[in-house]
Amino acid sequence: MDSMVRNPDVKQRDAAQAVVVAVSSDAIFDPEVEQVHGATEPLRKGDAFSFMKAIQVVNERLLTMNSDETLLFDVILLSNDSEEKHSRIIASAKHYGLDIGRFCFCNKEDSIESLQSNKVKLFLSTDTKDVCKALQKGVPAALLFRQTDPHHQTEDQLKVVFSGDVIGSSEEMLHGLREQGFTETQLQGFKTAKGSVKEFAVLMGEMRRRFGLEGSPLCTGLMTVWSSRDVCASALKTLRGWGLLVDEAFCMAGAPRSPILNLVQPHILCLDGLYHMEGFTAMS
Repeated sequence: MDSMVRNPDVKQRDAAQAVVVAVSSDAIFDPEVEQVHGATEPLRKGDAFSFMKAIQVVNERLLTMNSDETLLFDVILLSNDSEEKHSRIIASAKHYGLDIGRFCFCNKEDSIESLQSNKVKLFLSTDTKDVCKALQKGVPAALLFRQTDPHHQTEDQLKVVFSGDVIGSSEEMLHGLREQGFTETQLQGFKTAKGSVKEFAVLMGEMRRRFGLEGSPLCTGLMTVWSSRDVCASALKTLRGWGLLVDEAFCMAGAPRSPILNLVQPHILCLDGLYHMEGFTAMS
């Protein structure tokens, strides 16, 4: 059973037209640090706090160009914290001026049902296990990249990186993975990840076209980690077919991805289902 609290300080979006994203509260606020000044102090910023600021910049720019714009980010903050902490989470969001329209409080066991009932376009968390669980249940999900260095956090541009390993995949490639020993359950997770990313990619393409080529507050990228250059090219073609022209593309071909991610500092990282499956080692 969940409890939904609307934020009276934020204009409510039309959920049928907006890009509804649910964000784990543990990503925005630090769940580990206890405040020495007591429960009245706002929670400290989490590793993905800059994500909230970046999407607010996107919304503000869209509304500046068209005050009647409906293709906006609509944020639900999802929390599994105890009831005693609910008011503090809401107060902290207001303290930092975060554009969070709704707060959803529920048990961890009910999180997936809450995401499904609120028809979210994307669930975001810094916890790969939570992302994996959502994907396995058919809920579109992606990682929030941990921007732990305050000197390299980006708040004036939202950066989204899609997985070319997923988008450029084919039945032939999946057959090859099957021959390498991957189970049908693992491969199904891979297919689910591909299917779940399409709607979000289409929406990002539509939103990206609002801004033109230069000075966009929304930057999209593509990265293939372990696939070939042909898969990268196929992914770019697929994204174009979905209406999304990426700003940057990286074909790692088995090389470590960490140096590029640390340089790009994306907010949203759409990885493939295999990264979260036992038996597969992601390229670090």
